[in-house]
Order: sequence, then C-alpha cells, then structure tokens
Amino acid sequence: EHLFIAPSRSMHCCFIADDMALVTETEEQAEQSDAVPAPQKSARSIRILETDPENAGATEVGTIELGDTRTVEGLYTQDNQLVSISTSGWWGIYGDSFARVSNWGGQTTALNIYDISDVTAPTAQMQIEFQGGFVNSRKKGDTIYLVARHTPNIDGFVYYPMGETVSENETLLDALSIEDILPKVTVNGVESQLVDVNKCLITDPKNELSPTDTGYPTLTLLVAVNIADQSIANATCYLEPTNGIYVSENAIYLTQIDHSDTGSRTLIHRYELSEDLSYQGSGVAEGSLYLSGDRDFRINEYEGHLRLVTTALTGDSSDSVDHKLSILKLNTRELEMELVATLPNKERPEAIGKPNEDLYGVRFMGDTAYLVTFERIDPLYVLDLSTPSDPKIAGELMVTGFSDFLHPVSNQLLMGIGQDENRLVKLELFNVENMNSPYSLGTVVLGIEDGLVSLDSLNWSYSEARYNRRAFTYQVMSDSQDRFLVPATLSFYNEESGYVDEDRLYLFEINDKDVAATASINKVGHITAERNQRWYSNRNRGVIHGDAVYYINDSSVWSTLWSNPTQQQGPM
Repeated sequence: EHLFIAPSRSMHCCFIADDMALVTETEEQAEQSDAVPAPQKSARSIRILETDPENAGATEVGTIELGDTRTVEGLYTQDNQLVSISTSGWWGIYGDSFARVSNWGGQTTALNIYDISDVTAPTAQMQIEFQGGFVNSRKKGDTIYLVARHTPNIDGFVYYPMGETVSENETLLDALSIEDILPKVTVNGVESQLVDVNKCLITDPKNELSPTDTGYPTLTLLVAVNIADQSIANATCYLEPTNGIYVSENAIYLTQIDHSDTGSRTLIHRYELSEDLSYQGSGVAEGSLYLSGDRDFRINEYEGHLRLVTTALTGDSSDSVDHKLSILKLNTRELEMELVATLPNKERPEAIGKPNEDLYGVRFMGDTAYLVTFERIDPLYVLDLSTPSDPKIAGELMVTGFSDFLHPVSNQLLMGIGQDENRLVKLELFNVENMNSPYSLGTVVLGIEDGLVSLDSLNWSYSEARYNRRAFTYQVMSDSQDRFLVPATLSFYNEESGYVDEDRLYLFEINDKDVAATASINKVGHITAERNQRWYSNRNRGVIHGDAVYYINDSSVWSTLWSNPTQQQGPM
C-alpha cells in the first residue's frame, strides 16, 4: 500500500536543480520580471507514497528527514516498522575495488527504526550507529544481520612508512589496548563497546587454511539486531578482511581471496544464521570468487552442500582463465567445510568455457547449474549436480552475445538478460527441459523489439538489471503466464535532434510457459521517465501492485496500468 523511497546521495544536487528548473525562468527573463526562484529543499528525506492501484496513482503522504552525511543502503518493513540502514560513506560496494582501507576507513554504519503506524507522521523508535564501513545486510524473521568492516583510527599512524616513521608506527601500535582496536557503538546516544573480545576470531597461523596474504588491518563485523526487541542481539568479528558474503537460509558465508606465488584460492568461513552467530567451520576452493552485484549467484547452498564457481588466471596467453566448480560439505565435528568434488577433474577433464572466455551469468537451480562464458560467442553450459560427488557437464548451447543475469522461469525454461552481438541489451528465453540439449526460443532486443525503431538509429543501451537483481521485477501470474519488468537506458540518433537518451521501464509477459516448446517473451509496453538531468539515472526499480506498474527513477515515480500501458502518469 506504500512506497518508501530513499534519495540517492550522489544525485542530491541534481534534484535541487531540477526542482528549480521546473518553476524558474531563464536569467534574462528573471532580470526582466524580477522573478524569485523557488526555495531549495532544506533536507533530504525518505519519501512515503500511498499507492492507488486501480488508477495507477501515487500520493506522497509523509517523509522522514535524513542527514546530509548519510547514504541509505537498505530499507526493510515489518508490520508497523520501517528500518533504514545507512552509512557515512557513499557506496556500499564490496570486493577487490574496496580492499584499501583508505576507501572506507573512518566510516560508520547506522540502523534506524521508525514507527509507521501513522505514515503521515512517522516517529523514530531507535538508532544504532557503530564504527565500520557498511558491506551488506539481510533480514530473517525479526532479526536484521549487518556485515561491516572496521579498522582502528590511530592518530599519527602512517600506512606507508619510511625511515623514522616505521619506529613511530611501532610505538603507536605498542600503546594500543584491545579496547582501542575494537569498534564502538552508540544506541540512542549511549556509547559502549560493540563486540566482546572473546567473540572475535583470529586465524591459526599453523592451520593450512591460514591466509598467506596478510592484507590490510581489517575486522570483519557480523551484527544481529532484533527489531522486535529493538536491541543488539549479538555481535562478533573475524580479524581478517573478506571479499564478499553469501547468505543462505541457514548460514552466512564470508569469502576471502588468498593470493600466493602458486596462484589464488578462496577461503570460506561459515556462521550460523541465527542470533547466536556461531562459527561453524571453514573450507577452501581453488581460484578466486569475487562477490558484488549479481556475482553472488556464483555460490549456492542446497541440501547440505555448498557449490561455488571460481576463476583463476593461468598466465597462458592462449588460455588465460580457468573456471572451476567446487562442492563442499560441512563437517560439524571438525569445524571444517570438506571438499566433496570439483569440475573439471581427472575423470571429467572437459573445461568450463572455451579458451580465454570470461565467466558471466551463473545460476543454480536445485541440482542443476547454468553458466555463461563469453569471448566472441556465448556458450550456455548446463551442469548436472544431482550426484554431488560426481558433477558433470550435461549440455552446451552456442549463441551470439551473452547473458549476465539468468532467471529460472520454470524447471523447463531459463531466461537471460545480457548483451547481443551489437552491444545492445537483449532478453533470451531458453528451453532447458532436456538438460543435454538446451536450445534458444528466441531473443528480444530492447529498443527495437516492436520494429518501430531501426537497428541503425539505436546507438547504445544499458540495463541495471544485468548487474543488480533489485532492478529486475518478476511476478508469477498463472501456470501459463508470468509478468516481469526490466529498466533500460537507450540512446537514439536522428538527424533532426541528434542523440537522444531515454530511461524506460519495459513491461513483458512470458506466455505459454507451461508448454516449454512454444513459450515466448512478449512486450506489453514501456514507461518513459522524463529527463531533466543531463545523465542517466543510477537507480531504477519497478513495482507491480495489482494492475498498476510503478517506475521509480531515482526518487521520482512514473506509473501506468498493465491493461493500458500507453497512458502513463508522472513524475509523482
């Protein structure tokens, strides 16, 4: 019944400019008429809109003011509560690009709980803010799990010392206490220690899983917040940097890339997904697993087994990358993730991917996995994982272009969102009913899907849904039909106006999905967001409410009815 929309901090300046541009005359006109510019907004806010699905309407009914130094990275609702997760940093990206402490040191992560029983006047219930750069969050039941990273702020410490600064650094480090290293937390204005030292784990240097690469001085933090009790239920930490997280229904996995002279490997640390946050064991897989965006689809837990696909550089110009599937199983007595099988292996040596092909889309569906590799053409691989100790390549399909994001439509159908041979956004539907013989049911290229625009006039296109699952909306309607939304930015060229960019939200149906051989993707229409800024939106979301479709483009909303997509409303 309500949309909660947090502003993008990086685009804040442009919202103000756009608001003024709607009502302000040109400078010359203003001098002639003594026009007074509209006042600028004094505060950034979370917008609360009430939806009217019968008319595809939306009305702003309330706001929650935000500080200018906070970036909202996540929103959750439960009953009459809204939870906002924010950071003092700009981006919530996690992985190799943010390995350096200088990119995130000194940041804080905050969790705010609001009472929204009256959406016109939301009230603050609780605020938690702790030292550490935000990584990611998940919610299960009444508990929100936060992952962050922390390094102590030591006055005078030089990260790249030379000469006398080396001994000065040593003096500063010797003077530190454990309390100086551990992060602080403030709950409703009262400061305390976030983590008990006895709940922090360090690596055993004698263990074979101990990292060979010491990395940067980083604490990886796991914090469980009970929003029903409005309390921190538990907090723990691992005294190492990690490169990504994966969360199943049962566990939180931290992945850590370890480099050595002989290559790379991925260390995996498992914690129970409960308020206990108990450590359950570690394992290792050859190759690197960097997780950000939709790349966490490369790791998956199913029926007690953890499956992941890693990539290793070979140093061979004729075949520069190797991709490997590893399957592990938890040994609770030994606190170890034991390696069950890999692919390729001695019995099944066939490589995943042709020489020099990078890994793109990956999706696990039960005891089947789908992988897309690409250099010039797109091989879609189907892996049979029904026997965890003996995985195998069951089928392979060669098509043009590639898919970044793979979505399971049914056990017989798979859809890909990616790029065609002309570097344009494409949708492709695959029949995977026979895993040994997958085949394509056809493609749709966004922008020329209705035949009204020629390929020559479409300069380029981009879709956030290729890299961020939150930009992709899917609704199961019946046994034979589904609906889905895909945002895209398109650049057209014509002789009269030159290059014209458009932000669109596409409405599609999958028809005859119960008969895999005849299933198809059909366009229903699209919503176009008016462009008042110079560059494209960095955040696009689609929401289906009854017959109404809402397109959130940054903080503005456009809408239409599925039954009448040519009539759209907005911006709201």
